[in-house]
Amino acid sequence: MDFFDELEKEGVIITPEQRKTIEERITMALQYEPTIGFFGKTGVGKSSLCNALFGEKICEISDIEACTRDTKKVLLDIGCKGVTLIDVPGFGESNERDAEYAELYAKLLPELDLVLWVLKADDRAFSSDEKFYNGIVKPHIQQGKPFFFVLNQVDKIEPFREWDFEGRKPGVNQLSNIDQKTEAVAQAFKHPKTKILSVSASEKYNLVNLVDSIVYNLPGIKRVTLYHKVPKENWSKEQEAFAKIGLADETKKIIREELGSEIAEEADIAIKKKPGLLGTLFRGAMSILKVIFRIPWPPFPIPRFPL
Repeated sequence: MDFFDELEKEGVIITPEQRKTIEERITMALQYEPTIGFFGKTGVGKSSLCNALFGEKICEISDIEACTRDTKKVLLDIGCKGVTLIDVPGFGESNERDAEYAELYAKLLPELDLVLWVLKADDRAFSSDEKFYNGIVKPHIQQGKPFFFVLNQVDKIEPFREWDFEGRKPGVNQLSNIDQKTEAVAQAFKHPKTKILSVSASEKYNLVNLVDSIVYNLPGIKRVTLYHKVPKENWSKEQEAFAKIGLADETKKIIREELGSEIAEEADIAIKKKPGLLGTLFRGAMSILKVIFRIPWPPFPIPRFPL
């Protein structure tokens, strides 16, 4: 990376061994494939939501029967790496299957970077969801697993005749009822209202906000890979910033660990004198895998140091 050459010009000496180790660790970090799980009852639209978020027909959809009877792992390719989506079979078909799915959910949860629990907006009761959530999922959430409830199909909430099909958004009364439904979900599951997102996969309503929340809540550098796979219609400037800050944080952590506190302090002083050094570092990190952001580099304002 040119970053190390520039640091040496500022008097910060980094050994070839340190340089090699830092480059290898950044490469490994950039190769990570985040895994997102879609959970929920049969018929709530998990597969449709997967397809809407990532702009591909990646999951089978059926209006007649529950089509996701097995766990589906879908790799969204980005060169040699990608994002793994796990479309989990929905419970609520039978007691026998629910027992199987409870065991499956418990096994899958530790492997996931983020969980989306999809609810159908016009369902009147969530008793079966509460049973699965409280018995299986909640312990993982309490340990810090990023988690959101997604209230899908909000275009069906009364008065559905108010839905603005041209603008793909709810009417005033409908929006008020969506808010009330969100409040009811927060109370039923004892979950923060800010972690309950209202969307419509079929109408592509509020999908950008959902992707923003996913990218922001993925740990550090894992945001970068996901950001690359989001279709243009679901982009936002916030996603770009979240992804780049995640890369910055991970890169700073690696450098701090590999250089040691004394050299890291010298590097910090050099960067304060010459802030463009950090931008050079980010460009170098990205070029390792020839990862190119859709929005042209460079980049965003330099985040705060120290290392």
